[in-house]
Amino acid sequence: MADLNAASCKRLHDELIAGMKQWVLNSVEGMVSIPLLHGRLEPQEEGAPRRIPLCQRHYLSVVSITDHRLALTRLLCGSFYFRGLRTNLQDHSPASLLCRKCGSDLETPGHVFMQCRDSQTVAARDTLRETLQREFGATLRTAGSAAEAMRGMQKLIFDLKTVVPMARFVYQVVRAWRWFGRRLPTMVSELAPDTDEEADYWNFESAEEDLEWSGAEMEMEIDL
Repeated sequence: MADLNAASCKRLHDELIAGMKQWVLNSVEGMVSIPLLHGRLEPQEEGAPRRIPLCQRHYLSVVSITDHRLALTRLLCGSFYFRGLRTNLQDHSPASLLCRKCGSDLETPGHVFMQCRDSQTVAARDTLRETLQREFGATLRTAGSAAEAMRGMQKLIFDLKTVVPMARFVYQVVRAWRWFGRRLPTMVSELAPDTDEEADYWNFESAEEDLEWSGAEMEMEIDL
């Protein structure tokens, strides 16, 4: 207690804060279910993006449409079920990890949003490509791998401008995929009132029903 003074208290406080922030970073980096948050850089009004463990994330204020913001937040925080995100892929049969829409690769966020050739997903991606080119002069290139697709998504999401059309795109794909066949027990408290999603939630009867895809949804597009 003899060493307890203003300076030592401040030092202890600073060490606790630094340790807490490092724990948050380590926890995020170690979770396989949230790959889009790995190495996240927070965009700044001025200057280069920075790695910030704790802050109000830009999309919570920049994305003004509730449904779009909720869809993006759920995606980033791992609320959706992707078959290809597993700690030990070797413990699962290859077929059980493939994309439920096209079956061409592991079902990961990068594949689903940037590579899957489901007709509705392709249409939403084409709209995003046109918006990015028209409003920002940016080109949405066809990703050669899921890892490249993931990096492309991160670049668009963690940007103060392109996050808005990206959130709209995420919402459109999420609707087409019907929440990836999973309804979370807490989702009802997150749904925006008086929206189609809220009505769909209460009309939902079974997980099996949510996994039934129509023939139109399974159509393949050749060109991205």
